[in-house]
Amino acid sequence: MKGDNLQETSQNFASELRSFFALCILNLVFGALILAFGVQYIVTSVLALVQGGTSFGFVITQILAWGAIAFLGLRWIVSSAEVMSGVTDIQEEFTALEEPVSGEILTGLIVRMMARYREHRKAIRLMTLVCTLGGALFLALGVWNLVQAGLTLGSGGSPYLSLLAAGINLTIGMVSLLLSSWFRRYSRAWDLRLAEASRSEEALRHAMEQG
Repeated sequence: MKGDNLQETSQNFASELRSFFALCILNLVFGALILAFGVQYIVTSVLALVQGGTSFGFVITQILAWGAIAFLGLRWIVSSAEVMSGVTDIQEEFTALEEPVSGEILTGLIVRMMARYREHRKAIRLMTLVCTLGGALFLALGVWNLVQAGLTLGSGGSPYLSLLAAGINLTIGMVSLLLSSWFRRYSRAWDLRLAEASRSEEALRHAMEQG
């Protein structure tokens, strides 16, 4: 790689790493939220069973359903952490490099990143989808918080708590949607690189067979 091209490639790679890391963090957060909701409603269902007034079968069904949701959240945390571990190692190595970064070292890190992406491609695509759905959900919650603030203000109450919740939820929602959009662009670039690498490997294999 030459001067300007090397610097541009290095900057693009740094952006890809940041985007990938942020995607992993958001999925860890969404997984933790799912786990927390599941545990919360399991506890609520158990208390309802202890206090009586609710049929045993209905409460057990609720506990099993929320237990499955909590387990799903836990599994998603583990899956996101597995993807994140390799990305973190590459990001730390890249950050520790002294400028200017040599083309050989940068190429090696890009190849490792491609290998990581290929290994977890299905999980990463699902993480992008979760990020999009989570962003849409937080946006919906933010809009609902704004409606609540308007209703509270109309009844003479204080809307500040609802406005605070709206600000948090809308921010998380917009960041999640923007990140998933950016990451899809990087994902398409990685898919193209993998396709080119596969074609090169196939051409080499064919040449060796001919030889």
